[in-house]
Amino acid sequence: MKQKKRKYLDLLMILLLLSGIGVLAYPFVSDALNNYLDQQIISHYQQQAVKENEAVMVKIQKDMTKKNQQLAKKGGNPGVDPFTNKKEPVKTDKTYFEKHTIGVLTIPEINVHLPIFDETNTVLLEKGASLLEGTSYPTGGESTHAVISSHRGLPQAKLFTDLPKLTLGDSFYIEINGQTLAYQVDQIKTVEPTDTKDLSIEKGKDFVTLLTCTPYMINSHRLLVRGHRVPYHAKEVQKEVQKVSENKRFFLYGLIAISILIFLFLIYLFRQTFKIRNRR
Repeated sequence: MKQKKRKYLDLLMILLLLSGIGVLAYPFVSDALNNYLDQQIISHYQQQAVKENEAVMVKIQKDMTKKNQQLAKKGGNPGVDPFTNKKEPVKTDKTYFEKHTIGVLTIPEINVHLPIFDETNTVLLEKGASLLEGTSYPTGGESTHAVISSHRGLPQAKLFTDLPKLTLGDSFYIEINGQTLAYQVDQIKTVEPTDTKDLSIEKGKDFVTLLTCTPYMINSHRLLVRGHRVPYHAKEVQKEVQKVSENKRFFLYGLIAISILIFLFLIYLFRQTFKIRNRR
């Protein structure tokens, strides 16, 4: 009877150990899975951009530029705060994310490589970076100001968690319609959620602002990291972008390897424990 009770206790201890490992590993595993999905969405977008003929890409660019010009005439009108807007889509399979992807955002300094979606809702904000409604498309050009938002502090995804680590002079890049645009951080501000004056279009200027919640886990204010357009140096940037992509891939592979090793160790521990008990 004592031996049987001891076996149950051993099994309970192993289950508790597994549960503890699961709780500790959840943020890393979940972030890795989200990264994997993001990379799949980005790959699909890039493959589609290669497949599309030049005429199609030019038309898309012209349409976005026209909308930006119309918006500039009105002075720009940033929409509802993305983190208080509870709009949710009806369907959210992989095709949904691919359909709404209009570009790719890369921030080498904080290892960010995310799809940019053409609208903002609760689901898109948890999967990548979203264009704030009422702001310019991130196609560049005079009198444009795109605002790209994403979450920080989510347990299941990193996203813009490290955005506060950016400093003046850091660079970020936007890939859209077959071209890559470079921006250099020139302003960092913390504002109230209702304060949108720093998101307005300035005549002749080419801005992109990265927007997220702050302080961490409190989210009472909004962090605005603005960049102005700078020349794009292809070779240097491609190395930085490739490094970010490789870092994410290595992290995923490393996590898988560690998970397998932990699983094998637990099997070994389980078998050894029961061998000892059976001998007694």
